[in-house]
Amino acid sequence: MTPKEYEHAVLERFRTLFPLPRFTVKHNVRLSGSKTKARRQVDVCVFEAGNPKPVLLIEAKRHKRPIDSVHAGATIALVRDVGEVPAVMVATAGFSRAARNYLAAESIGHLTITLTEAQGLRWIPLVEEACAVDHEFREVSGHLVEALRTGDADPFLDETGLPYEEWLAVFAAGLSRFRDTTARVLKELAHDHFDDGVRFNALQLLDDADQLTAAEVVTLLADERDPDTSDLLHGFLE
Repeated sequence: MTPKEYEHAVLERFRTLFPLPRFTVKHNVRLSGSKTKARRQVDVCVFEAGNPKPVLLIEAKRHKRPIDSVHAGATIALVRDVGEVPAVMVATAGFSRAARNYLAAESIGHLTITLTEAQGLRWIPLVEEACAVDHEFREVSGHLVEALRTGDADPFLDETGLPYEEWLAVFAAGLSRFRDTTARVLKELAHDHFDDGVRFNALQLLDDADQLTAAEVVTLLADERDPDTSDLLHGFLE
């Protein structure tokens, strides 16, 4: 994940925390520096509807090591220059004690969003292209798309808690970007999921995506005990 991709992932976390329509969260905002008299770049800004001045500044740092006092100082200098606006520094690997103390002394918050978290957050817009995702489920949906990217069926074998429309949107996003690994996950669900409805829906998605062979259908039929799902599989062979 590049630093820019990490910034976009951080933006999605703050879009969850500050939702529309009351707030707008923007990436790569330029603000005037009161001391430097220059345009200063801020990674992410939160704006309240109707107010051109941001209500929160966010600086995101994709670093392998904890943020030290030097990097904290750069963010502090930026915040001082653009004015009295609340700010948060976000990093992948946390903060040293000195950095935490320095930021706290300047009333700047700090937040850790790991690369693992960011990998899921970055897929939220892809899911939202397929469905108007309920705000409560937007981050869960992003993390499930990341599981599809890696071909990990485990998060889907338990109860995800996703409503049906969001569940479909996650798989639509996966099939659009990670067809092979998503199909592999769907095949695991079709064979192993405890819920008859999930197996049925997984099979329909696989058939719509032309990802089932006749041999695979025969194998699934041998183990299927749900009448409706068995009828669906028989229909694939006709």
